[in-house]
Parts: sequence; C-alpha cells; structure tokens
Amino acid sequence: MRKSLLFKICGQIICIIGTAIALFPLALMFIRSFQGEGIHNYMRVFERVNLLPNFVTSLIVVFGTLIIVSMVAAMAAFAFAKLNFPFKKVIYYMLLTGMMVPTSALIFPLFQIVKGLNLNNTPFSLIFPYATLNCCFNLMVLKNYFDALPNEVMESARIDGAGKGRIFTNIMMPMAIPGMAFVLIQTFLSAWNELQMAMIFINDTSVQPISVVPLRFTPSIGGQGFPLEVMYATLVICLSPIAIFSIFGSRFLIEGMTQGAIKG
Repeated sequence: MRKSLLFKICGQIICIIGTAIALFPLALMFIRSFQGEGIHNYMRVFERVNLLPNFVTSLIVVFGTLIIVSMVAAMAAFAFAKLNFPFKKVIYYMLLTGMMVPTSALIFPLFQIVKGLNLNNTPFSLIFPYATLNCCFNLMVLKNYFDALPNEVMESARIDGAGKGRIFTNIMMPMAIPGMAFVLIQTFLSAWNELQMAMIFINDTSVQPISVVPLRFTPSIGGQGFPLEVMYATLVICLSPIAIFSIFGSRFLIEGMTQGAIKG
C-alpha cells in the first residue's frame, strides 16, 4: 500500500498543501513590505533605526548561547547515555521536567536574578537564560543520539587505553555530528527569534536584539507617518538571517532530528 503510486501522490499533495499553508504568512509579509512606496519602505527603516548595534547584540547572544549549549548538552548527553553513576535516571528525568515549565512563568524570577547580578542591559542577561532553557530539550535529543551509537566502539577505545575524555572528544563527538548540527540549528533559531525576555531584560533600545526592533514601529503606524508596510519591511530584514540559515541548514536539521528520534 505504501509503495503504491496513489499513496506517493497523496503524500506529495499533503506535503505541498502543508508547505503552502506554512509559507503563506511569510509570503504575505514579503509582498506587503513592497506595497505603497516599494523599496523605499526598506530605506525608511534604515533611516529611522541604526540596525548595526542590534545586529551585533543578536550575534553575541546567539553565539554565546550556542557555545554554552553545545558544550553542556553534549557532555551531559554523553554521560547519561554511556556512563554509569548513581541516580542517573532520576537526575535525567528531573532535568527533562524543565521542558514542562512555561517560559512566561520564569520571566519574573529570571529578571530578579539578572538584576541582582547587574547583568541587565547586557547580552549576558539573555545568554544564560537562553542556554538554560535550550539545554533540556537538546539534552534529550543528543542523549537519544548517543544511545544509538554502538558501545563496541567505546570498548575498543578503552582496550587501546583511551580515557573517557578522549573517547568523548575523538570518537563519540565525530560520530554525533548530525545530532549536534540539529542542536546548533535549533538553538540558533530559538535564540534569534526570542522576543519576551529580550524586551524585558534589555531596556536600552540601542543594544536590544534585532528581534525587538519591529516593535519600535508599532506605535508609529498611522500616527507619525510610518505605514504598516514599513513594519513588514522591518520584519523581513530581521528574519532574513533566519531564512538564509534555514535554507542551508534544513538538511542537517531533518537528519539530526530523524536520527535523534530513533531511540529513546
């Protein structure tokens, strides 16, 4: 049944319809950004806002988050998948409960911690919360990926005299590159698009991440000569790095997600 031509055609039609529904808001946003004054809508964005500091802040936040998540999640996943230590399962499932806590419930305590450490209005006010919130899900993905790797490889390395650190860095990590690619891409998308904490933890508009920039045009629509098309142009500018990154990283995203879901 699944190999029949009719099944394949129906599957392709469903995928096309689903893709069209998902892309419709993006296409509408892109088309609306050129309505009215056309390319001048984009020019008005750059005339009103200097995007370079905001873009730099987003890069600092994203790459800082990627470094922490990749190191912590990879080492923790390897430990939970391949090493034995007391209360391993209990600790693992306690860490996974972090995925069930809504982000909105963490805003106030996180803000108090950030303020107490004098990190507000700095990229570090976002790097550490983003890394913490992304580690739980990525830990699960990478652990499932490490579980699928053969234990015989580790045993052979131990016989040759390799320690745990060398096994992790020289053997397991190269084998887990697809899973790590998924973690990095997913973390990049999450950190770049986040809005709520970026708006609350950084009040200085000159150093806010670029995801907050479109909100500056919202109060001005119809009141100070900035039509809705200008905000659409701002959204296109802010989402362009995401689109480029998704195009080149989609293959690794699908491969890592598929292989990471094989076992667990």
